[in-house]
Amino acid sequence: MKNTRIGEKIAEYRRKNGLTLRDFAKQTNLSTALLSQLERNIGNPTLSILSTLAEAMGISVSELVEQKVENAEMILRKEQRKTIVMYQGQTMYDVLACDTCHANLELLLMTLEGKSWTSNGYTQHTQEEEVAYVLQGEVTIDLEGEVFVLGEEDTIRILPGRKHKLYNHTDTEVKVLFVKCRI
Repeated sequence: MKNTRIGEKIAEYRRKNGLTLRDFAKQTNLSTALLSQLERNIGNPTLSILSTLAEAMGISVSELVEQKVENAEMILRKEQRKTIVMYQGQTMYDVLACDTCHANLELLLMTLEGKSWTSNGYTQHTQEEEVAYVLQGEVTIDLEGEVFVLGEEDTIRILPGRKHKLYNHTDTEVKVLFVKCRI
């Protein structure tokens, strides 16, 4: 479990509650040797041990194993972006959020060539809600058969499960910013 702060969290919990290693071992029914190793980030605890620790500390297992994210890891430089090319190269998505953000959030910049669709058929996200913001140009969105034209600085919210596709009805490329949030 690289970069996790399990050891720090155990030690901090003990300090705040005035517990010795032996006291915490009694509370959790875990050995002092194991707890000492975990505090020093040595060893690989099982899910059962993590669950026992989390319960004793009054937190969830996910809070216990939450990774420490350094400030520098939250920066994504332009040259570090990943690009996803789709639909015969007519649609490109630049991933604008760093890897540490991807737990619940995606930030994508779509570039759509003139006179092209985002896909042959509809796209549908059952576990995501999205917001699309037109940065440049004008785009047509087909939302479950209902058609809307969006201009620069227009925004549309696309609810989970709604079928949709975009069409660039102009001759110039369009740029649309997508924010996707997993639900």
